[in-house]
Amino acid sequence: MESCYLMMDVGGTGIKAGLFSRSGEMVERVRSFPARAKEGSEEIFRNFACIIQEMAKDRMVEGIGMAFPGPFDYEKGISLMRGLDKYDSVYGIPVREGVMEQLERIGKTESVARGCRFLFLHDVEAFAIGACRQGRMAGCKKVMCVCIGTGAGSAFVENGRVVKKAGGGIPENGWIYNTPYKESVIDDYVSVRGLKRLTESVFARPEAVDGAKLFELAEAGSDEAAKVFAAFGENVSEALTPFLKSFRPQGLVLGGQIAKSFPHFGMQLREVCRHTGTAVFTEPDTSIRAMEGLYAAMEPVTGAK
Repeated sequence: MESCYLMMDVGGTGIKAGLFSRSGEMVERVRSFPARAKEGSEEIFRNFACIIQEMAKDRMVEGIGMAFPGPFDYEKGISLMRGLDKYDSVYGIPVREGVMEQLERIGKTESVARGCRFLFLHDVEAFAIGACRQGRMAGCKKVMCVCIGTGAGSAFVENGRVVKKAGGGIPENGWIYNTPYKESVIDDYVSVRGLKRLTESVFARPEAVDGAKLFELAEAGSDEAAKVFAAFGENVSEALTPFLKSFRPQGLVLGGQIAKSFPHFGMQLREVCRHTGTAVFTEPDTSIRAMEGLYAAMEPVTGAK
């Protein structure tokens, strides 16, 4: 039976999964599954087990990597999410044990090797590792990664490793989201809700304008959309500038859905990066990079180079 490694980017609404060979090649196209994150613990773990079964088919899964948003105990594999409207029911429960129990119940333990290793990483950390190993930042000594979504997720990479210790322009844990900015913190401005608040201040009917619609309007030349993105771009630039000046990365990688609108809000940030000598890129597929990062973190086990 052919060996493989399953990587999952676990979100609150959906889960993306991909299979890798021992040599690190993706052997199955990335597939999307519902997260069922609001259901009970048994349903959530059964969903993970069914994804493993569906992806493995007639292969033997030797390792499983899972990228989760926080809060999460990544070393122990335990979700600490509570009151976030996702995965509340699995709070404090070891994910590996919950998944293996459901695999036994559906009679599919033959899909998973005895002693199969589970690896858990913060989703942005996994993305950062993947971006620095496989993306356009490959080989760069210092890279800053920011994913703009429900919040401002971040990771700082130096010499191929994610740095979490504060110092040298890096905040504690590499997290910028709780850094004071304007009237609150960066997370309230460099995020979906930050963009939404700006949209509400400009459009007469903001409820009809989500992020995708705003992008569409900007592409069509809307003055209102341009005004929103200009204000958002100013916030992004101002929030990231202190880290760009102190950490001095060779590259800045932006991920997340909003990053796809970078041509409409990135002018000011590009100018800052020009002065700091930082190349700035957007990654079109955050999930694939996260999976590649998970696999790279498993290399001591897989033996891949």
